[in-house]
Amino acid sequence: MRGEFLGVQSLLVAEVFEPLFEFIEENEIEVEDLWLDILQSALPRPMPPVAPTYQSYNDDGELHLPEDLDARATYEAALEQHQAKLETYMEASTDDGCARDYIRNFFDDASSEHAIVETLEKAFTPFDDAGGDQLSNAYFVAVQTFIEKFSLRYDVRRPSYNRRMAIYPTLPGLFTKMLRDLRLSSAQDATLAALMVAFEETIRDLHDERSPRRVKQCIAAQFNLLEAMLSQHPNILAYNAAMENRTPKGRKVNTFGAMCDQADVWPHNKVMESAKAIYGFASDYPGIRHGGTPASQLREVDMRDLLSISVILTGLSPYLSPSMDPEKIYLD
Repeated sequence: MRGEFLGVQSLLVAEVFEPLFEFIEENEIEVEDLWLDILQSALPRPMPPVAPTYQSYNDDGELHLPEDLDARATYEAALEQHQAKLETYMEASTDDGCARDYIRNFFDDASSEHAIVETLEKAFTPFDDAGGDQLSNAYFVAVQTFIEKFSLRYDVRRPSYNRRMAIYPTLPGLFTKMLRDLRLSSAQDATLAALMVAFEETIRDLHDERSPRRVKQCIAAQFNLLEAMLSQHPNILAYNAAMENRTPKGRKVNTFGAMCDQADVWPHNKVMESAKAIYGFASDYPGIRHGGTPASQLREVDMRDLLSISVILTGLSPYLSPSMDPEKIYLD
């Protein structure tokens, strides 16, 4: 279970919306074309694709570059798909039964977590308009029950100060998404993908032996991943390229601490210093990254350190990887 609506969205109509229509019938609440109202109030109208900007035209005013021709073909195909979606939407906007089918298909095919959440939030208003507090409260409870039933990592808030019902990600939900986004980001590069696999294997190895040796392996593997990730940051690549092109050549940065100094991603020096301090711990503590300094060891590492340091290092990943999108991590 991902802890998100994606993966269980096909159950939303059966678990949330259809029971509400049974509630309406049982309580003899008079409504008319409620599916239509939900469609028009809560679901997004299909948006046309963005027209491409072409690089060049020939003397006859025609496209001639292969990439421009490919872009036009892609755009025309997307425009045709949009027209078909728009016609389906317009047809659904004229009949309550068609609207119900459209809503069901919308949830079944939804590819964006944000689109599902926003639709559920906006659907509160038509229920409130149709049946007042009695019906809107039933809708609120239905959404809340769905979230609890499938252990989704959201909180639901009732409307206040003229705002609609709101569905907020919880802290566990944000952390889960960040981990998943870290995995997806790493998968884009073979080296990073291999280091992510190695890190996850050290986590699994703890199942059979939660020893200091294996805790050290976990911490070291995660540092290897983040150090490699930072080495591929555009700011670091640009800095090292500039050093390579200098005459005489300058010194490139290749350690985590040195790259932190040049990354230009930190909101404050203290945040950067904290990242470097954790790196210093891993380098100085015996047996994690190096032989270290035995005299600096206060005690043997244990599972407390694995949990705390892994959380800290994961929290640094949005700074180190530009392919991780914080907006999408929060809600998408």
